[in-house]
Amino acid sequence: MRIRYCTYTDTGDRPVNEDRLCACRTGAGYCFAVADGLGGLDLGEVAAELACRTVAEYAAILPAFNSRVLEQMFFAAQQAILERQQAQHCESQMKTTLNVVLVGPQAIHWAHVGDSRTYYAQNQRLLRRTFDHSVTQMLSAIGQVKEGDIRFHEDRSKLLRVLGAPWARSQVEVEADLPLCPPQQFLLCSDGFWEYITEEQIQICLEEADSPQIWMENMQELIRRNEHGRPGERDNRTAVAVWIEPESGAKEEV
Repeated sequence: MRIRYCTYTDTGDRPVNEDRLCACRTGAGYCFAVADGLGGLDLGEVAAELACRTVAEYAAILPAFNSRVLEQMFFAAQQAILERQQAQHCESQMKTTLNVVLVGPQAIHWAHVGDSRTYYAQNQRLLRRTFDHSVTQMLSAIGQVKEGDIRFHEDRSKLLRVLGAPWARSQVEVEADLPLCPPQQFLLCSDGFWEYITEEQIQICLEEADSPQIWMENMQELIRRNEHGRPGERDNRTAVAVWIEPESGAKEEV
């Protein structure tokens, strides 16, 4: 298979970029992650950095990827953050979301905690996305908030699950494994990115692209248009666009 990917991060109008990302190749395959430190608390960037670093280090020593080791990655990231909280006496701070996609030789494994999102497409058609661990997503599930109204809802930033808060392993939402069947595409992104672009617009940008770089550039242009009229409100935004293509004799492109 051929893997192409593109990464993007922007501080926006915030004083600090609390987002972090990971994109690396290991002996077991490819590892991609996005973490968004909670902006309403101090040290969110530390939690996000610990989460992505732990995922990358864990992936580097694995002989193979599967759903069980993916869940263990999240547990290891959680433990790293809790230990740092205890060392710095800041248990009420230092929290983050985390989305991870692992691409092995036969299957794709993905999971998340929080409200950063992962979008999955095949043949450049969006098929699925992760669902936020947030109050507004819960209200949408019971019909009290329309799915399209989640963006910019007054309670949208209230999260039910994050790393750095007490939780059990079962709180990691591990998606069903996907067989490796290229062409396939993924988009991992923080809420500062997806809040300003709809699924329909992501789809249009994907249809008009012939590379992850063009897909990312198309989305950035639409986000700039959509955020017009909201000066000074831009959150940190981070994204990783991944294209998995049939074997062509070419090597990885970044």
